[in-house]
Parts: sequence; C-alpha cells; structure tokens
Amino acid sequence: MVDQLAKIYEETVLENVQYLKQLENELFGRVNFNEEVHGVLTLSSQNITQKWLSGKKYLRTKYARNAILEYPDEVLKLSILLDSNINLMDDILDEALTQDETALYLVELLRVLALRESYVMDDELRMRISNYFNKLIFVAVSEKLLLEKIGDYDGEDFNRMAYNYFKGRSIDMDLFLEIPLLHMGYDKSEINEILVVGRLLRIVNLIKKDIADLKHDLKSDITTPITVLHEKNKSIKELVDYVFSRSVGKVPQKGSRKADPIMSNLTNLLLKEQEELNKTLAKNEYKG
Repeated sequence: MVDQLAKIYEETVLENVQYLKQLENELFGRVNFNEEVHGVLTLSSQNITQKWLSGKKYLRTKYARNAILEYPDEVLKLSILLDSNINLMDDILDEALTQDETALYLVELLRVLALRESYVMDDELRMRISNYFNKLIFVAVSEKLLLEKIGDYDGEDFNRMAYNYFKGRSIDMDLFLEIPLLHMGYDKSEINEILVVGRLLRIVNLIKKDIADLKHDLKSDITTPITVLHEKNKSIKELVDYVFSRSVGKVPQKGSRKADPIMSNLTNLLLKEQEELNKTLAKNEYKG
C-alpha cells in the first residue's frame, strides 16, 4: 500500500515540471533548465517518500484507505499531498537539518502547496482544510504546554496527562477521513462518528511511533512522554496499558448504518496497531 501511494506522490512532480517548463519558455523563449529542475524536484519528493517507505514517517492516507474500502480515487492524490505537507512541516520544526537539507524541504513544501492549491474544491472541503490547519495550531500550543508540565507528575497523573497529549495530537487524523467521506456524500453526523474511532486509532499509532523513535528522540533532544519516562527510569509499559484501556474502552459498540462498516474497519486497524505496539515495546531496550 505505502509503495503505491509513494509512487502516486512521486509522479506529481511531472505536474510541477510541466508548468515550470512553460514558464521558462515564456520568460526566455527557450528551455534550458528543465532537466535540472526535474532532478531537484525528484530528489525533494523522494526525500519524503523514502521516509514513508522506511516507516520513519506515517501516511495517514494509508489508514484511511484501508478503512474505507470504496475510497474514491478522485481525492487520493490530494490526501497524499496534504500528508506530505504535514510531514514536511514536522521535520522542518523538529529535526536538526543542515542548510542544504532545509532548502530541499522548503522546495518540496512549496511544490506541494502549489499542487494543493491547483485542485478544484467545493466550499465545504476548503473549509475543512482550513479548519484542519487551525486544529494543528491548537495541537502545537497544547503539546508544548503539556510537555512543559508533564515531567512534574508520576503514576496515574502522569498517565492521564500523557493520554491527553496523545489525544490532542490524534486530531491530525481527521482531515484524511473527512476528504474521502465528504466526496462519498457522508453527512456531518456520520463523519463525526467515524472521526471518533479514527482518533482512537491515531492515539495508539502515535504512541507506537514515539516508542520506536525513542533513541532518535533522545539523541535529537526531542521531548515526548516516552523520553520523559525513560529519563525518569519509569515503566513505559504502564503508560501503554493505560492508553490501551482508555482507547479501546472508548470505541463505540455500533454506529449508524453508513458509518458502522468504516468504524468497524478502523477498530480492527486499532487492534492491529496494538499488536504491533506490543512487539515494538518488547524489542525496545528502554521498555522500563
């Protein structure tokens, strides 16, 4: 699945190259730099797809597509572009990039934004995308505030704050379910039912990734609840068990007629993520 989505993404480079070729011809009456431009954009796009393929970055679109069996192809490319948009911003903010790496990231971010704006959208989808980026502002602020305080707590209080931290971050899954569901004609209440389970899946997904990234985060001085537990020599497994009980316990037993099949698929994906998380935890030498 990821390799298919990565291929679709890399092929979008041709859309940028075609426009830039026309632009160069209009400006100079000839085309001299197209090959070099194509090479740079290919490199910048593969910089992100290689992270998807290696598992260093997650594609939210993959989970949405696995849950929505009749996922509409018409919006798949837009979803992948938005996925990349978020991944790129995360790395620019969190990673210690060299000047050349930063330039490559910015080129790719601009490339993605240019393509994103070229898609014809109705007012509802455009508003959902706008609201999504407002949600990300809230996530960034609340995440910072929680991480500043979480080290002062232990036990149940720590687990509760950590769960709220992952719960806040989990809303970054919303748009990747909203895009296909809006296209398929789901109404607001049906979409909201599905988002509940999508966020619960994302909570488990996020804690799994933070455990897998522990060595990298410690080396890069990135703070997460997992790094805090490690530095305090506290049990990571206790937090994982707490997150499982809260997440699985909140899964609705049944949804409305249209929403229920997708909710069921998301629940199955959540349970699969739980199994993979346990394996990740068992392999991790800092498990506590």
